[in-house]
Amino acid sequence: MTASTITISTEADAAAKIVEDGLNAFNALHNGPDPTKPLWFICRDDQGTVLGGLQGFIQWDWFAIAMLWVREEHRGQGVGTRLLTEAQQEARKRGCIKFRLGTMTFQAPEFYKRFGYVEIGRMDDLPPGHSYIWMTKILPA
Repeated sequence: MTASTITISTEADAAAKIVEDGLNAFNALHNGPDPTKPLWFICRDDQGTVLGGLQGFIQWDWFAIAMLWVREEHRGQGVGTRLLTEAQQEARKRGCIKFRLGTMTFQAPEFYKRFGYVEIGRMDDLPPGHSYIWMTKILPA
């Protein structure tokens, strides 16, 4: 091995882009080009105030929920249900039959279970005192 150095940074730079492009090219050899398509679902009231939102990604026939948030004073009023339902319907229209997400024990695992999501993995003490939970839902083809 030739002499080398490792640099550490908290921000991406041109070198980070080389690494990212290299991995994407390698993956494309096996899976084709990255099919990831982001989708945002934003719920607003009549005045345009954002009540909540959901960000997800379509990847092949999977829809990955990256985040779902509802303004605290609107929780328990159906905003999260509407966002999740709309996201699942739109993902289904776009060919997704599998869904996945990650949540934490202090967030919304019971909410997702009510919609048919099942826990497939858990990492305890992440963050300290809580657990990180992976969940999926598979629809009939």
